[in-house]
Amino acid sequence: MKILSIILARKNSKRIKNKNKIILKNKKLIEHTFLAATKSKLFSQILLTTDDKQIIKLAKKYNVLAPWLRPKNLSNDFTPSYKVIIHAYNWYEKKYGKVDGIFVLQPT
Repeated sequence: MKILSIILARKNSKRIKNKNKIILKNKKLIEHTFLAATKSKLFSQILLTTDDKQIIKLAKKYNVLAPWLRPKNLSNDFTPSYKVIIHAYNWYEKKYGKVDGIFVLQPT
């Protein structure tokens, strides 16, 4: 069974500045998400969608697929998560083919 994990990590938060990069137990919040996804061994591939270049660099350190910056029209306070997930999946499907399931992770 081919399961794709999509991690959503937008750069700017309305309430907590840079919340995905806040340190928790010596690691950034986003790093805990990368580690949990990787250690679970449940996913065929882990795909990050973000508009933050620093988070993309971190993703590569954890062997998380981070091929692009998320488009601005999908990176605002009012963008529903499902639109971001559809965008990421459509890209993945063109590049790697269909999957049997999608598992969405959010660092927060």
